[in-house]
Amino acid sequence: SFGELDIAGGVRYDMRNFNNDALYTKTGLTGFDRPVQNTTGADYHFSKNEHTYSGLSGSLGLTYNFSSAFSLKANISRGYRAPNVIEITGNGIHPGTNTYQIGDPNFQPEFSLQEDLGGAYTSKYFSGSLSIFNNHIDHYIYNQKLVGANGTDSVIVAGNQTFHFEQGSAHLYGGELSLDVHPISSIHFENSLSVVYGNLENQIAGIEGDSAKYLPFIPPFHGTSELRYTKEFNSTKISNFFIYGQLAYYAAQNRAFLAYNTETPTPGYTLTNVGLGAAFKSQQLGKINASILVANLFDVAYQDHLSRLKYFEPYPNNFTGRNGIYNMGRNVSFKVVFQFDHERKKSAQ
Repeated sequence: SFGELDIAGGVRYDMRNFNNDALYTKTGLTGFDRPVQNTTGADYHFSKNEHTYSGLSGSLGLTYNFSSAFSLKANISRGYRAPNVIEITGNGIHPGTNTYQIGDPNFQPEFSLQEDLGGAYTSKYFSGSLSIFNNHIDHYIYNQKLVGANGTDSVIVAGNQTFHFEQGSAHLYGGELSLDVHPISSIHFENSLSVVYGNLENQIAGIEGDSAKYLPFIPPFHGTSELRYTKEFNSTKISNFFIYGQLAYYAAQNRAFLAYNTETPTPGYTLTNVGLGAAFKSQQLGKINASILVANLFDVAYQDHLSRLKYFEPYPNNFTGRNGIYNMGRNVSFKVVFQFDHERKKSAQ
């Protein structure tokens, strides 16, 4: 620290060694595949691999405190990530996403260079922050649908779409904004906005136009507004009470990776969430926290852009004209937490 200026930085070196044996399987008496040593008549999944990945990463950041209420920050950093086991050796069904996933043992580590700027202000009745970032990634690993020679979906196992991991150059940029207005200590009006854009910088052979311009599975513009009231009590029966209402807005995501039908655009939607609760005191049971929470109060039918379930099989009578499984509708939950005071019990004994 130099007066109002704070400087922070660091450097790091990583090395990861990855080894795997070849995998062959046969169907056992239980009907499930099991690994076998004898490869005769067995199904091949992946070969023996040995890799060593290494990389240097670090960051340098500056913060200037204009006052106790206002500060600005700047940071530059280099990131590193080695491919994981699925990205290297994947060759099978992923039941959670209804896909057949294929990896690539020849992948290189990802390296990124990011710059970000931010500011924060805090006062008695208001607090807010704004940050923006710009990130370039080399050897970025992303998921792409595999298409057969005839231009249709490549299906290795019936009922499962086939995806394979690819590497390219990526550009990610965006920002976040948060505002909290609290005219009195018990009322908070909290707002947040976040946006991220992702572009694929390398051109895919045979693809023209914008169908392969955007990175797949990037979240859309998102914002929340929440009005919350809390009350503290100096009582032997109740210690606090809260009630809130929240609007969560998700814009339409039309910046989709359309090539090979890897993903589809997703319409926007707004969800309403509410809740209330209180903390009670009991000599016999200790402190009790009870709450009622309702997510998606108006039972909006929507699909999250990042959900793989929206790519499941079509439903013939789906009135929306869209395929796949939707996210959860109205969900009411009741929660009771008992907090026992062990020290008080011990002293009472």
